[in-house]
Amino acid sequence: MVEDRIDIETLLQHPGSPNSRDLRRYVSPDGPDLRYARVLMGQIEALRGQPRETWPSPYALTEPLRHLGAELEYPGWYELARLVYLEAIDVYRADGTEAADDFLHDYRRTLGSLGSVLVELKRYEEVLSIKQEEQAVSLRLTAVDASALDLADDARTTSIGILARLGRHDEALDSAAEAVREIRQQPDNRPGRPKGRTLAYALARYADCLTSVGRFDEAVDAATEAENIWRRYDDAGDEPDWLVTRRLDEALGQLGGALAQVGRYEEAYAAFVERVERGRRSIDGDDDFAGSRNLAITLNGAAIALRGLGRYREALAAAEEAVRLDRALAARALDRQHRFERLFPAWEEVLDGGDQPMGKELFEDGGLSEVKDLFDDDELDEDFIEEIEFDEESRDNHAADFRAKVREAELSVCVSLYNLGVYLHDLNRVEEALAADSEAVEIARRHQDAAPQLALALNNTSCVLADLNGQEEAVEAAREAVALLTTLATADPEEHEPTLALALHTLCVSAPDLEEALSASLRCLAIYRRLYRLDPHRRAGDLAHAMTDHGLVRSRRGEHAEALAAAAESVEMYRRLAARHPARYSGGHASALLNLAEVHSVADGAHAQARAVAEEAVALYESLAADLPEAHEHRRAHARAVLRRLM
Repeated sequence: MVEDRIDIETLLQHPGSPNSRDLRRYVSPDGPDLRYARVLMGQIEALRGQPRETWPSPYALTEPLRHLGAELEYPGWYELARLVYLEAIDVYRADGTEAADDFLHDYRRTLGSLGSVLVELKRYEEVLSIKQEEQAVSLRLTAVDASALDLADDARTTSIGILARLGRHDEALDSAAEAVREIRQQPDNRPGRPKGRTLAYALARYADCLTSVGRFDEAVDAATEAENIWRRYDDAGDEPDWLVTRRLDEALGQLGGALAQVGRYEEAYAAFVERVERGRRSIDGDDDFAGSRNLAITLNGAAIALRGLGRYREALAAAEEAVRLDRALAARALDRQHRFERLFPAWEEVLDGGDQPMGKELFEDGGLSEVKDLFDDDELDEDFIEEIEFDEESRDNHAADFRAKVREAELSVCVSLYNLGVYLHDLNRVEEALAADSEAVEIARRHQDAAPQLALALNNTSCVLADLNGQEEAVEAAREAVALLTTLATADPEEHEPTLALALHTLCVSAPDLEEALSASLRCLAIYRRLYRLDPHRRAGDLAHAMTDHGLVRSRRGEHAEALAAAAESVEMYRRLAARHPARYSGGHASALLNLAEVHSVADGAHAQARAVAEEAVALYESLAADLPEAHEHRRAHARAVLRRLM
């Protein structure tokens, strides 16, 4: 049974409701239409007060409840929407497994709506039971609608993702494996989605689940099969199919990542390069904004992947191209905003302009060709121009849309710039990295509600400033990043805690105050350990890196036993990671070894042991510097200096 039921008073007491109880003001841009909600509540209350057998149909109450749930869900009143959907589902459940077939579609849709609301509320345990029920109802539906098999698959897909979020990776893997087995057994002419596409989706999920439990070779096999299926669809199509194109691109990215995990670096590189080249070929001329934006996103993703392969130069080239694309897109968005404002000046400008020609008077055809180009619609006519020209609200709404596109484009430049800064820093081009990061900070500060972008730009700026001996500025930037992310993580920990941990790590390294450094390091480790427990194979590198610098913080404080324990733990973690994926983790392994050597020398005077560890670090840096001197030569020089001190 529902633990609570809502009424009109519940709606009026919601923080988003208008203060006035005048029904004429019950429509708010930030909330539901409470006039309509009152009508629905009237229907709901009337049915609640009657025995079910007197209702027009056994499920009559569910219809106004479902409409009210949708009305509440749209503006984000999720807690109340949850209660409404639960009450509707209780009506369907009242008949146990005998709910009438005529109402199964509504039953399933209500379960789907409740599941979406629960995901928004991050009530994941509740989502699991609802999605299992939705899957069961969808399977019942196949008796009257065979295509409902797709709905059952979708419900299971969501369940697998939720299990993974909860760290229940073995259960997620079992469910994903079962899905693959069942789909393989289905007939080729199954109703609904083609069997091949359904199998490709399931294989991609299966590959992710295999990666989460460390079964990397099997993940390669699953990802390869999924990529092959999408490639067959892509090759078979006479005309480009945007869905197939997108899925093949995603499959190439997943396959490249899986290959990298097992050290098949050349094959991984080929997959990432093909994905980028496909993005380039998909652009339809210079005016293809969506295609260019997609390519910039693909390039940024490829840069991250290439960095993981140890291909720092190629990662930098991809990031530089992404920045160029995003700059061009931002300039275009700003130009379109200015063109709109020239064509449709604000009333204040018109009144102040006197007899000067303005707006559509500046254009021979009254601005019609300009409007068609701005809105990318050849069907627009003079009526559309007049609507904007004489309706101030319409003009303001369109102007706001153009400004929003400028904001989005400029923040994309911001993200690409602070990504670029990382790759420049990797190659020890610290002055250029600082310029990129500083510009990213400047862009983010220009826009409201850009705290996530600003925080990452500040974090990266702090890292570069520390290498340039700008200690005071580095600490200030790191503190601001931590403050921003602490606020964000309080509201949405799942989304922002990983980035908060990163900023805390940066602060613990740069903070001159040892109490502040230790506090930041302990907070960082607490987050990373929790994330590691949820996803050990993806978070091990983050935790190992944080442990390396935690050992350094402890050593600076003279807490030698704790320093040795942390440094030794980081070395062991990195040793395991680098054995499997040397391109990604050998640099961190070398750093952890060198840190352990320094901690040993200070903590217990065990110079022989410290020398042995330092020699291992130097040997690693020798190999790394031979392949990529600009990235590792300065670190090799430092490692040699440490070794000389220990001789």
